[in-house]
Amino acid sequence: MLKPGEVHVWLVRLEGETAALRRERSHQALRAILETVTGARVEFAVAEKGKPYLPGAPEVRFNLARSHELALVGVALGVEVGVDIERLRPLPEYAAIAERFFPPSEREGLDERDFFRRWTRIEAKLKARGVGLYGAGAELGGEWTVEPIDAGEGFAAAAAVERAGMRVVVVPKLRNKANFTAETPSKPMRGEECPPGAA
Repeated sequence: MLKPGEVHVWLVRLEGETAALRRERSHQALRAILETVTGARVEFAVAEKGKPYLPGAPEVRFNLARSHELALVGVALGVEVGVDIERLRPLPEYAAIAERFFPPSEREGLDERDFFRRWTRIEAKLKARGVGLYGAGAELGGEWTVEPIDAGEGFAAAAAVERAGMRVVVVPKLRNKANFTAETPSKPMRGEECPPGAA
């Protein structure tokens, strides 16, 4: 059960041969998780900056990210949450991307593998703020809880909330009345190449 001061995170394997089908499955997973959390059918609305919310349960805040065959869903009470997940892959232009999108404090001592760890932390914070990449490159002030999420070999993932001291709980399994199952995969499969945030 979701409690104030906690962020619950689900890692979901997405079945489907095409990116469109995996995207649809990620939205089905989000709906199933939110219906389980709220105990009711959910209806979505979109805020001014494009971030979705639940008019029937405004205290429930959520975010969704996906990369290839995995999705990450974060849910919290009364505080905005952001999540991000990326598949690790060769990215020769990582330094140029970091120069453009990372705040100055995150650009130093960067290598290709660490790029994805930092990218997911930064994007999760931007998504929690509801600004997406429009806020990239600037230092994000405030008191944050930012936690890495173990998404398995070959992936980097993170959850962020703009409040210090939050407890991040990775939920291993969810079953709801529609018999949808979300569970943490033991070994993520390899996916196709794409730039950060494009999956």
